[in-house]
Amino acid sequence: MVDAREIKELDGKHRTAGLRGEQGIPGLTEQQGQAGTTGAPGVQGLAGVQGVPGPAGAPGVQGIPGIQGPAGTRGAPGVPGPAGVQGSSGATGAPGPTGAQGIAGPTGAQGITGPTGPAADISNIEIVPTAERYFYFAPATIESSITIMADQFSVDGVQEVFQRFNVGSNSYANLYINGMIQESTLYSLTPSSLTIRLNEGEAILSGTPIIVEIVRFSVRSSG
Repeated sequence: MVDAREIKELDGKHRTAGLRGEQGIPGLTEQQGQAGTTGAPGVQGLAGVQGVPGPAGAPGVQGIPGIQGPAGTRGAPGVPGPAGVQGSSGATGAPGPTGAQGIAGPTGAQGITGPTGPAADISNIEIVPTAERYFYFAPATIESSITIMADQFSVDGVQEVFQRFNVGSNSYANLYINGMIQESTLYSLTPSSLTIRLNEGEAILSGTPIIVEIVRFSVRSSG
């Protein structure tokens, strides 16, 4: 039998030989001791200081837009609301004052001449001329243009005083001075007066008769 002391010495020699690189005789395996009790966890340490943020990265490439989706179905129309109540009409206001008459517009273009109507039967129509003569005698010599009022004349065959000459669109007039008919450019006649225009060197002597003759036309039926 091998003594335990010898085994221990041998084991020591073997370990020494192992340190020196020599191959010793394998010793006996020691028995593994029991594991100790797990200790309590230590206190958690303080959080470290946050590091400086790194630079921002370059933006990525924009993606391709997606395909447009189909249009949704149109909804049904809503129910129409009830009609509102009609309000009562207010009282009619008084008419405003009549505005000033506007400026007359330009005369329109002459219309197309209409067709000629049937010829009228004028076989029984008679035109009747009526002559009236008015007399005035110059009270003094007249050497310049003069206007003589109608009421200063006397009417042939009429005694009462008159105020106007019967001259109009259905008549014509002649002027006689001292029995001689005068040119129409030497005088003008209105219902209220006669104006005679004398040229230089002309004169109407005192007592000279000045006669206005007016011929009026009227129509009468002979049927």
